[in-house]
Amino acid sequence: MAARIRSNKNRDLEPNLYESGGYYKYRHPQTGKYHGMGSDRKKANVAARKLNAMLIPTNDLVSRVITEQSVLFGEIITRYRKEYLPTKKLKPRTLEEVTYRLNRLERDLKDKRVDSMSIKVIADYLDENFQNNAYIKFRGLLSELFRFGATKGLCDTNPAENTLAKVADDKKRRPLTREWYNAIYAHADDWLKVAMDFALITLQRRSDLCAAKFDDIRDGHLHLIQQKTEKHGLRAHLRIRVVSSLDNVIKRSRQSGIASPYIIHRRPVRIRRSKSLVHWSQIRPETLSKEFAKARDKVPEIAQLPISQRPTIHEVRALGGHLYFEAGFPDEYVQTLMGHSTLKMTHHYTDRHIKWTVCEAALPI
Repeated sequence: MAARIRSNKNRDLEPNLYESGGYYKYRHPQTGKYHGMGSDRKKANVAARKLNAMLIPTNDLVSRVITEQSVLFGEIITRYRKEYLPTKKLKPRTLEEVTYRLNRLERDLKDKRVDSMSIKVIADYLDENFQNNAYIKFRGLLSELFRFGATKGLCDTNPAENTLAKVADDKKRRPLTREWYNAIYAHADDWLKVAMDFALITLQRRSDLCAAKFDDIRDGHLHLIQQKTEKHGLRAHLRIRVVSSLDNVIKRSRQSGIASPYIIHRRPVRIRRSKSLVHWSQIRPETLSKEFAKARDKVPEIAQLPISQRPTIHEVRALGGHLYFEAGFPDEYVQTLMGHSTLKMTHHYTDRHIKWTVCEAALPI
C-alpha cells in the first residue's frame, strides 16, 4: 500500500511517524501497531528514522551486494555432508542418526543467514524444538557445523557452543524381569520370539542382532563383529560357539519358510525396495524396537507404567547378563559376550536385577 500524502505541516516527519494533537506515534511497518513517541518532534523523528532502518527492507545497491555475499546456513550443511561427514567413517546406524538430524536442521535453518544466527537465535531454536537428550544431540551437531564452517571461512563465530550445555537425563527405565520377559514373549510374533531369545542368549546390541547372518556360522561358531566396540580391538570380534540353546534358536529361525540371509527376519506386509536394506526380509534395529514395544504394551502391568519407564529391547541384553551370573557363569564370560571394556560396566548393566531379601534384625539386647 502506498504511503499517505503528507500535509504541509507534516512533510518533515519520517515515514510511519504521525502527529495528533501535538503527540507523536510510530506505526510498526510489519504489525501495523502504533507506539507512542512523546511530544518532542525532533526526538520522535530520530527514533522513527532508526526504527525504519531496522524494520523496513532496503533496496539500495550496497545492501543488495552485502546480502548476495552473505552465507546461508544451508551452504554449511551441504559442504559438511560432502566434505567432512564421509571422513568420520561412522557406522551405518550412527550415520543414519546424524543424517536424520542434518535433514531436520536443513529443513528448519537452511535459509538463515549465518551472520544473523546469534546465540539467542540458536538458544531459542533449541529450547523451542528439543528436550532432554535430543537437545544435547542437536546442540552438539550445530556446534560441529559452525566449527566446520569456520575452517572453510564461512563463519567467524560459533553461537551454538555458547548455548546452555545440558546434562543427559538419568535413565528411569524399569529393568526387564524374567516374568515380564515371558509375558511379552507370549504376545510376540514368531520372528520376534526368535529375536528375543537370540538377544537373551548372545547378549548382543540390537544393531548386531539385526546384522547377524546364517553365513556368519562357520565351523560350529557364530562370528560377530560388534559395531559399537569394533574400534577397541579384538574384544569386538566374537567367535561364539553354537551350543544347544543357541542352536535351537537358529533352527527355529531357519524354519520360517523364508529364504533370508539374516537370522532375524520376517515377511513384511508389503515388500518394498529400500536402499537401507540388503534383503526385503531384513529387520531394521528401529523396527525391532517398535515391534518389541507393541508386544510389551499388551502386558497390562507394563502398559500402566509411564512410557519412559517401560523396558525396551535393550533391556533383554541386561536380563540375559543377569541370568548368566545367576547360573554361575564367571564375570569374564559375561563381560566378553557383552563387549564391555570394563567389568564395572557389565555390573552396571546387571546389578539392577538384584532382588533384595526382606528380613529383620530385632534381637533384644
